[in-house]
Amino acid sequence: MNLKECKTCNDTLPFTIIYFQDAGKKKANGEDYLRHVCKPCYTESKNNYKRNNRKRLNDWKLSASCSCGYSLKRDKEKFSTRSLTFHHRDNNKIKNVSDMMSYSWENILKEINKCDVICFNCHMAIHGEE
Repeated sequence: MNLKECKTCNDTLPFTIIYFQDAGKKKANGEDYLRHVCKPCYTESKNNYKRNNRKRLNDWKLSASCSCGYSLKRDKEKFSTRSLTFHHRDNNKIKNVSDMMSYSWENILKEINKCDVICFNCHMAIHGEE
């Protein structure tokens, strides 16, 4: 049995699909291409990436304000970034911003630039009758 050392945790494990996740590619000989990190390390890495993007998004929202006046500056302890939503101005939406946490930060910003940041109540006033 072939053994492989995970490039992240340095554990030596059997080099099989059970321990090393399929990367969705095939080698020239038709075998599955397996990642160089074990499944737990790969999952942790992806989760950290998404968590980091979510934190960056929340930090970005801290400086935003709605046209109704809802903002950190005005509402202080009552303010929550969860109350702010992204309203796409045109019909050029690729995906909901909140569903893009596995995307690069540059692509997330491209999508944010197509939006107005407004509070949930204002967003429902716009879309509530559709």
